[in-house]
Amino acid sequence: MSFRHDTSSVESERQVGSSLTREHRRLILVLIVGVFLPLLDATAVNIAVREMSIDLAAPLSLIQWVSIAYTLAAAAVIPLSAWSVHRIGPKKMWIAGLLAFLAGSSLAAAAWSAESLIAFRVMQGIGAGLLMPIMQTLLIRSVGQRNARAALAAMAVPSVIAPILGPLVGGLALHYGGWRYIFGINIPLCLLGIHLALRHLKSDEGTAALSFDGIGFLLLCPGVVLTVYGLSTLGDSIGGNSTRGVALSAVGIGLGTAFVLFAKKWTARPLIDVGLFRVRSFRSSALLLLLSSVAFYGGLLLLPLYFLQRCRLGTIETSALLAMQGVGALVSRHYLEPLSRRLGTAGLALASILLTILGTIPFMGPFGPEHWLVLAVSTFVRGAGLGLLTILALSTAYRDVDGPRIPDASALTRILTNLGASVGAASVLAVLQFGTGGAPHSEQTGFILAFGYLVLISLVCALPAGKLGR
Repeated sequence: MSFRHDTSSVESERQVGSSLTREHRRLILVLIVGVFLPLLDATAVNIAVREMSIDLAAPLSLIQWVSIAYTLAAAAVIPLSAWSVHRIGPKKMWIAGLLAFLAGSSLAAAAWSAESLIAFRVMQGIGAGLLMPIMQTLLIRSVGQRNARAALAAMAVPSVIAPILGPLVGGLALHYGGWRYIFGINIPLCLLGIHLALRHLKSDEGTAALSFDGIGFLLLCPGVVLTVYGLSTLGDSIGGNSTRGVALSAVGIGLGTAFVLFAKKWTARPLIDVGLFRVRSFRSSALLLLLSSVAFYGGLLLLPLYFLQRCRLGTIETSALLAMQGVGALVSRHYLEPLSRRLGTAGLALASILLTILGTIPFMGPFGPEHWLVLAVSTFVRGAGLGLLTILALSTAYRDVDGPRIPDASALTRILTNLGASVGAASVLAVLQFGTGGAPHSEQTGFILAFGYLVLISLVCALPAGKLGR
């Protein structure tokens, strides 16, 4: 692959501006209220696992399903989001997602046992799984592909802030009222989101005659769930019995492959239109989104371990350093549009990869608490690079997609993001444990290999990134 920029491509992109109107910004605000809920909830709940276990008199092995069930339920309904938008309409499905999240939150706050809490978390997960891809569909349909980059950059704010605020909100809720308050906080936010949606979202009716792809549903939804769960199980069991994780992942991938073959040959209207992969810009963007998700979520798991174990930092210092990644993403997205006009999409994507690599390499060195400034700057730079890269990948995915296929593009990009997150967490943990070999004195070697692996993944991102230009 050549990294030489096409001059005409860059000039063309310089001429393409983006202007978000007041109406667009109002829509973004409405959608932010909705997507902020699942992002905040996921990180806030994790901090309360121990208290839930004590209060509900349940072992941690059972309570951990409070998070697992939520994640799997969200993954399971993503493939349904495209069909539901086509069939029912995005506004109705957006409100349905908020209602499901509201009901799940209300019931979870009143849960009387671990089993009931897990069941209500499934309901929350269903709402969250609908909200994320439908948000993308509503946004792109409303602002248009021309303004997708600026709009998605604005929408990315909650995804950066929520992981920072989540532990804080969870800690305050535990301190002042208990774990049930974590779910109670969602109730007024859900009601506000529903009110804003009813008032400001435009009605967009679905196609009543659209049939449901039952066979595709039975293949793809279990396939996504088994792959995501299998990979997470594999990551937890590296160095031990990983047979179950491998088997579940293999079955999930097999079901997903069967769906693709079925969608291409035996059905006129599949659950998700995989024909989008024949569109060059979507194919390159999808691969970049998958790889950048591996790099991002792999680092999200590895960085706290590095700060706590290798650098011997406290939890407050670790949280502050992790927040720098979000700050880097926020700052870099402010310059997204001018840099894109100057360098072109492919040029900026390659520059973002370089920033990501430069921000990752320092973690391969022997740093301690006294090197906090180097760690903070490196985390900031890494966050800036990945923040730009993910927005470029996601916005370019819609560039050449026909309007009616936007819901399918949203579902596919969310599935790939989830798969990238699972692969990133499992593979980084595998490399880390391989490097340590179970010996404490090999800890530094493990981190060097793990961060080196993230550098390698970032380099591989250059292959699809170089093809993002027009």
